[in-house]
Amino acid sequence: MNKIVSKDNQGIEHQGTKEKFWFGEKQDKLFKIGKHEGENWAEIVAFHLATLLDIPCAEYMPGSLRKDSQIKYGVISQSFINKEDGERLINANELLVKLIKDYDPDKTYKQRNYTFSQSIALIKLLTPSLKENPIKQFIGYLIFDVWIGNQDRHSENWGFVATNTKPYLAPSFDHASSMGCRVGSTEKQERLNTRDTGYSVEAFSSKAKTAMYNNGKILKTYELSELCYKHYPEEYHFWVEKINQVSEQDMVKCFDELPENWMSNIDKKFTIKLLQANQKQLNKLCAKN
Repeated sequence: MNKIVSKDNQGIEHQGTKEKFWFGEKQDKLFKIGKHEGENWAEIVAFHLATLLDIPCAEYMPGSLRKDSQIKYGVISQSFINKEDGERLINANELLVKLIKDYDPDKTYKQRNYTFSQSIALIKLLTPSLKENPIKQFIGYLIFDVWIGNQDRHSENWGFVATNTKPYLAPSFDHASSMGCRVGSTEKQERLNTRDTGYSVEAFSSKAKTAMYNNGKILKTYELSELCYKHYPEEYHFWVEKINQVSEQDMVKCFDELPENWMSNIDKKFTIKLLQANQKQLNKLCAKN
């Protein structure tokens, strides 16, 4: 299950802050080491959860690299870009800077001009030359973020694939900041066992923030779901129903794709509880309306 990465044919990946590099004969495989060990399992579990929802997603698998007599663990991702066909990834920030006055393309966080409405406007602007229903697909990404508690959908973590003919919305990628993967085992156990509703897993998940803003205020994941429902109720219902079809057993199977000891039993219990809490919250909007 754990693929060993070769030191041969390594290339540099400049985007992001994690230690990463491209490798392989065609430089089409990315090896990325999480800053926190939990980020590695989160990336892989998120990929398998996205697959359950039929959300286009970059594929991730476990990997390791021997470096300076030590073994470093990370994830391997096959590039979804076919460079031989002239494809390239255009991150949203490269386009938003042309659409929004005073937009700083090098600023990933605290970017007050990065909003839900501006992101949708960008997709609509390109809609005539895009593959079918990119808005529905993008709403799927955002609802998925809410479900897994992903707090890292900044404007470099989504974009478009430019081709020789028509561009299309790129598959979802980079979900390492999700499912409370950086929270320690002690805190997770305490939140699972507490009778204090203000310290529960549900309370924890309700505080998750996105990278998007609305009226100058950073959006929490639940607030983002409300915007999705308000403007795109049909798409919202479609993706929430997809999530409702995922059973606890399906979630557990996603953990089976990990190497032994990558994810503790506490991690697994907390993750399931968090996913169920977020699923319940997403369904509340459907029940209200």
